[in-house]
Amino acid sequence: MTAKRVAALFKPASIVVVGASDSKGSLGEITCRNLAEGGFGGAVYYVHPRRTSLRGHTVYPSVLDLPVVPDVAVILTPAHTVPGVVDECGRKGVRAAIIVSAGFREGGPEGARLEEELLRTARLYGLRFLGPNSLGVIRTDTGLNATCAPTRPDKGRLALVSQSGALCAALLDWARPRHVGFSTVISTGIGSDVELGEILDYLTRDPATDSIMLYVEGIERARRFMSALRAAARVKPVVVMKAGRHPEGIGDEAFHTGSLVGGDDVFDAAMRRAGVLRIRDFSELYTAAATLGAGVRVRGRRLAIVSNAGGPGLIAADRARDRALQIAELGPEALAKLDAQLPPAVRRGNPVYVRPDVDGAQFAAAARVCLEDPGVDALLAVLVPHALTDPDAIAASLIEMPKPGRKPLFVCWMGGEAVEPCRSRFAAARIPNYVRPETAVDAVAALALYASNQQLLLQAPEPLELSAPPDRVRAQAIIDAALAADRDWLNPAESKSVLEAFGIPVVRSLPAHSPAEAVQRAREVGFPVAMKILSPDIAHKTDVGGVRLNLTDPRKVRDAYDRMIADASRARPDAELQGVLIEAMYREQNRRELMVGVVRDPVFGPAISFGLGGILVEVIRDSAVALPPLNAFLVKDLIRRTRAGQALKPLRGAPAADEAAVEEILLRVSEMVCELPGVGAMDLNPLIVTEKGAIVVDARIGVLRTPPAPRPYEHMAIHPYPSALRTELTLPGGVRVTVRPIRPEDAEIERDFVHALSEQSKFMRFMFGLRDLTPEMLSGFTQIDYDRELALIAVVETPAGEKQVGVVRYTTLPDEETCEFAIVVADEWQGKGLARRIFSHLIDAARARRLKTMTGVTLRENNRMIELSRRLGFQTRTDPDDPELVQMTLALQRSD
Repeated sequence: MTAKRVAALFKPASIVVVGASDSKGSLGEITCRNLAEGGFGGAVYYVHPRRTSLRGHTVYPSVLDLPVVPDVAVILTPAHTVPGVVDECGRKGVRAAIIVSAGFREGGPEGARLEEELLRTARLYGLRFLGPNSLGVIRTDTGLNATCAPTRPDKGRLALVSQSGALCAALLDWARPRHVGFSTVISTGIGSDVELGEILDYLTRDPATDSIMLYVEGIERARRFMSALRAAARVKPVVVMKAGRHPEGIGDEAFHTGSLVGGDDVFDAAMRRAGVLRIRDFSELYTAAATLGAGVRVRGRRLAIVSNAGGPGLIAADRARDRALQIAELGPEALAKLDAQLPPAVRRGNPVYVRPDVDGAQFAAAARVCLEDPGVDALLAVLVPHALTDPDAIAASLIEMPKPGRKPLFVCWMGGEAVEPCRSRFAAARIPNYVRPETAVDAVAALALYASNQQLLLQAPEPLELSAPPDRVRAQAIIDAALAADRDWLNPAESKSVLEAFGIPVVRSLPAHSPAEAVQRAREVGFPVAMKILSPDIAHKTDVGGVRLNLTDPRKVRDAYDRMIADASRARPDAELQGVLIEAMYREQNRRELMVGVVRDPVFGPAISFGLGGILVEVIRDSAVALPPLNAFLVKDLIRRTRAGQALKPLRGAPAADEAAVEEILLRVSEMVCELPGVGAMDLNPLIVTEKGAIVVDARIGVLRTPPAPRPYEHMAIHPYPSALRTELTLPGGVRVTVRPIRPEDAEIERDFVHALSEQSKFMRFMFGLRDLTPEMLSGFTQIDYDRELALIAVVETPAGEKQVGVVRYTTLPDEETCEFAIVVADEWQGKGLARRIFSHLIDAARARRLKTMTGVTLRENNRMIELSRRLGFQTRTDPDDPELVQMTLALQRSD
């Protein structure tokens, strides 16, 4: 029901404008005019307490006086009246509202009080609303323009969602003369009720929308947002722009990682992991709008350039290299064709220079040769107006040219009025076109980065399969002891004990509280040793003379102890000095010093950073960030994005370092922050790696109190792959079946499973004829967000590999308490008890997830499904809206 009310905001059948007006330039007048001129086919009603007519229509004194119940109310009255208007809407039965009125939390304490009253009133009636301070909603497919925007957009297939109404208005004004159209424009306002996640859910399912642009100023519920964002990005390109990119780092100066990693770094990591494209300024936003509006996709980074002038082609090539694109190397066959089809004295290779005097056919022929080359992923055509050039003819030839292999064509017609008609023709043909070659290359690079981020989206990390499982109990006990002592940081020895509990190799640190004890500890670890100050108040030991290295005998250890305590006392007289730590000297040659860190972002939870380490980390500032959970693919990507990744390769006669050992430590750190919500910060610096392996020399872990979570992994933005749900079944006759959560790489066996179903089984499962699985459907079935949905597949081993024989799934509804189920079993496996076993497993998982209700619907003729549900405790009834359907409902939690 709540999802239907949210959907009503965007596709209403009828609207009431509360605060309607004909005063020129008022919000009420602009909104009423937009509704009238937009072509909205539904009924529009007007409410104003002191008017009786408007635009030839009756004006009613209140919502309660309307002759019908409209779907949506557009509210433009002063802030202090809005809670009362919403109360009237609720009493009338209005399902949703768009609140344009401003003056709520953004206006101070009194506004915040009004907003709380507004929320209480809306929730009393189950009314959902957009805003307050919303510009409104536009749907071009229905002619709905319920906004106070001065510009009406062209029809298109790009959705714009913005937390800034001003940006919506600016982008609409920019887009119209450039023939960029929109399917939907949604201004969220301050987002008191309907969240970005719910809007994304709607647009993901919207058949009128092919791609989505978001402008974000703040995120409140990261898990909900990330879940919806990842679901959208699986089926449609999503571009995100965020304001506020330069806040201070996370943490304080006592924490290396906190000073290196800021909130924007974590947001960027979240967007990469969500498989979306992050853009950083308005020029990129406009470029993205034009490119997405053309429906273009790029599958690789190899770019070919064809130009009628040498300089612009070289400028484009330089920009491509700056943006990490590859200038494609044309093959011999392509070069031979270019030699045969173009005039002589043409530069061979890429960029392809076609001379100013070529005609449209020759220019298009060169372009087609490049696109047909298997080493090319995309083509940029650059044209400069010239006395010998016919821009219109060349544009027409490129538009008519077949595009082999669905490879995209980008064009840059440089100049002004002389080429403006060409740009209009390109826009009409949905070919992305740009004024400057740098902008065109930036668009290609952005789409290539998007394709790369889509690979990150596909990753579903599972818990590590370690030879010895981590000792979570031991690690948690150390954290609990520190919290009980009211400490925010573990000391280095405790930190290393936690790392050891998760199988991370460390140089052990032994505490000593006197010169004599320091000598004893040194003998235990073996000379030579390192000595470090032990104090909860000193984070950076070298700053206070708190590190001594290569102590080779007892006398040097005693002397070093006394001098270190004295030096630290002078440098930090306020610090509590507890003694020293004694460690074995790590003396391997060819060492590289790295750093692994963890921060706890207030929005997205734990994030892992990696880069070069040592005492100059703040100067070097080499760091890349990723959200856990990680797997091998994600770890390799994290390392690749740093200079540290290059340092692991053979260097100045030194052999390559053991990168696999670094990857293993990163995976174990990921496991640790997933399983220990109390880990709030971490510095592993230095992490020393040689060709022989990797080891943590110094470590510091920050801890925090976390309230008991109703479900595991509540502290994380991305839910890990739920491998604990894997189970083995034995069916009658001894047949073994594995039941496990679905993974993205199961797309092939899922497709084969659905194709093999009989027409009857397909009809019973999907309730419509299913000829084939579209890529979007297959993606939706296999690339799921385990926080909001679950699909358990039953597989058996065959000589050809795994074969899927059944699937059962639930999807959580927006109320986050109810889920809908679906189940289907291969025809030849029906009647063996498999359906009951996997369905019961799904019900248990939903109960553990603390969901309250499971529902489903099936055809009345599907007797086997109805009987199975009844045996498992479901209540059944005829669907009140369709007597041919049966609703099935199960209460998952016992009521007290």
